[in-house]
Amino acid sequence: MTLALEAGGGLAVDGEVEELPVSKLRVGEGIRSGGLDQEHIELLMESVGSWPPIVVWGEHPVVLDGCHRVEAARRLGRHTVRAIRFLGSPEEAFVEAIRRNVHHGLPLSITDRRRAAECVLVRNPEWSDRRIGSLCGLSDKSVGRLRRLASGGIAAVDRRIGLDGRVRPVQPGQVRARVRDALADNPQGSLRAIAAIAGASPETVRSVRASLLAGATNAAEVEPLKTSLRREAMTLSVLSELSQPPEPVVADPPSRDWLSDRALNACDDGATCVRWFAATDVTEEWRAFVWSVPLGRVYEVVDEARRRASAWTSFASLLESRTR
Repeated sequence: MTLALEAGGGLAVDGEVEELPVSKLRVGEGIRSGGLDQEHIELLMESVGSWPPIVVWGEHPVVLDGCHRVEAARRLGRHTVRAIRFLGSPEEAFVEAIRRNVHHGLPLSITDRRRAAECVLVRNPEWSDRRIGSLCGLSDKSVGRLRRLASGGIAAVDRRIGLDGRVRPVQPGQVRARVRDALADNPQGSLRAIAAIAGASPETVRSVRASLLAGATNAAEVEPLKTSLRREAMTLSVLSELSQPPEPVVADPPSRDWLSDRALNACDDGATCVRWFAATDVTEEWRAFVWSVPLGRVYEVVDEARRRASAWTSFASLLESRTR
């Protein structure tokens, strides 16, 4: 029963709740500089019946989320506590512990959130400031300040992974400089060939090439660039002739009336779930829009479509895991 989700880090949580012996649980120092909050423990002791399961990781369970609940259980003399297991690497477990402590339960102080961000920066310097800020409950500017002021231990990287999972250069100007160098060596190279050499997107190559063409001062500079542009235009023209836009396809009605499903509507939050499921249905109507996306936005729309497909696959996998 394992599912990987992208939410600032790969998550993998076993869906089954089990009773674990309190005496076997390991509670580390965590990221709270002041340790456990005694007042919060006392409040938990008065509401023992409403505790959500704690989250643990490892063969000898380490508590990722629920240290206060574990301590409250010990003081109450309880032998077991409800728990779910996190199934992932030590690095993923570290990220999950931060995510849960920042966004659930007793909120972390701003000092502890900064401390958590510094830990993430050391472990994952390739993550963008926005991605780390989202995880630790800080603004991207605050994370950027921590990155600049760090005394050491944070590796320098020229690319960072954003909140959306895409890799972007830290200094875009350096990428355009590499594109210009690649074009100088091979002015008639295709967009994809130059992009592969420079480590850039084809759209960036197109932009740099157009800029060079606009600033060219003599025929020796202009002609190779024009030749390349003409070749690309001819290629697009041929592709357009070979693949004419299809006639819009009228989407078939859904094979099932989800809104009237009695079993789904009877569950907790069932009506909300059914409305969401029915509203997000996608059938064959997408075919009508293949030729509506401008070439300058093809890669962005492709990335977004694949992100949505990945989200649906994750949803289906977790749903299916409940039957195993």
